[in-house]
Amino acid sequence: TRAGHAPFRPRANRRARMARAARPFTGRRQSRSGAAAAGDVSWSEGRRATLASALELEGTVLREGRLTQFVANNLERRIRLSGAPRGGADVVALAGQVAAQVDELLRNVHCGLQALTALSVGCIQTYRDGVESLGEAADLSIRAMYALVARCEELDRAMQPVPALAKRIRDMKGTLERLEGLCK
Repeated sequence: TRAGHAPFRPRANRRARMARAARPFTGRRQSRSGAAAAGDVSWSEGRRATLASALELEGTVLREGRLTQFVANNLERRIRLSGAPRGGADVVALAGQVAAQVDELLRNVHCGLQALTALSVGCIQTYRDGVESLGEAADLSIRAMYALVARCEELDRAMQPVPALAKRIRDMKGTLERLEGLCK
């Protein structure tokens, strides 16, 4: 057997179980034949006997193995005396609480969704602004590059006479050196 579990026993037939259950509870362990075992009354059995004796005054106590059943003699009268059922009022009160909690939950979800939507819109606008700024910056950079290329071409055209001018200056310098050499 597994720890804490009784070994498997096939069920006895229903009539035998009912016959055992109908026997009065005496507060002592009974064998399957119904005879009380001598000296087998333990503290818990004694306590059960006291409880069962008190219950026997109010109704029928049926015992089957470790299971004890109690049926009150005047159950219908006791139910009537217990008052009107409050289950409906309890259900209405609980339904109101559940409805209030669901409303609160929906408000929280609504606020959360609004915050997420606002955040998403902010992110999309920031992305759009970044793309626009990047496009403008790229456009300005391309224009500046073309302007620089145009200026460089203008400078190149303006510098084309410089090599000829440098050659003339070298020729003049050489001529001056020769004249100086003659004058000395």
